[in-house]
Amino acid sequence: MRLVLSYIFDWIVIIGIAAIAGGWEYVEPFRRPFSPVDLTISYPYQENEMIPTWLLVVCSLIAPAGIIMIVCLVFVPGPTASRGTPKSLVWRRKLWEWHTGWMGLALALATAFLITQGMKNLFGKPRPDLLSRCKPDLDRIQEYAVNSVGQVFDPSWVLVTSGICTQTDNALLKDGFKSFPSGHSSCEHSSSSLNLNPANTT
Repeated sequence: MRLVLSYIFDWIVIIGIAAIAGGWEYVEPFRRPFSPVDLTISYPYQENEMIPTWLLVVCSLIAPAGIIMIVCLVFVPGPTASRGTPKSLVWRRKLWEWHTGWMGLALALATAFLITQGMKNLFGKPRPDLLSRCKPDLDRIQEYAVNSVGQVFDPSWVLVTSGICTQTDNALLKDGFKSFPSGHSSCEHSSSSLNLNPANTT
């Protein structure tokens, strides 16, 4: 019981990190100026992601958690315990390794979530489908232009602010400025790079 209680603070910290990261979803991100004729952000808006959220959860959380559990229950303690070790001590070791393994996974994912969400808000990089999200009012380009470079060739060759957007769904527009870094990639990387020796996660 003492051992279990000693990890309560660790779990509180992990939950706190995840909560802060979730709270950053409500922070208004930096909206980087963009060009209304930039083809790299002119892709159509896709409601369904190529990698759905449920698959991300399976690959970055459920599968690693299952692997950790199997490794701990089957291979722990291995050669580190003598043959005469009581079964109660063996199972105590298995459960401890299992717990610390899951705690390491949770810490990795929570920290990746925190850093990724923070960097998204900080960088404000447009997604490839920003223009279809934004629905810019092209008749007001000069009103929202931040420079005049390129106007000699075409009045649309300027950088504009997000004020030019006519999109009324602020959440949809706000998410359009959260292209980098990729949340899917950071979750996958944090779980796949986790050392599967749970004793080394503490």
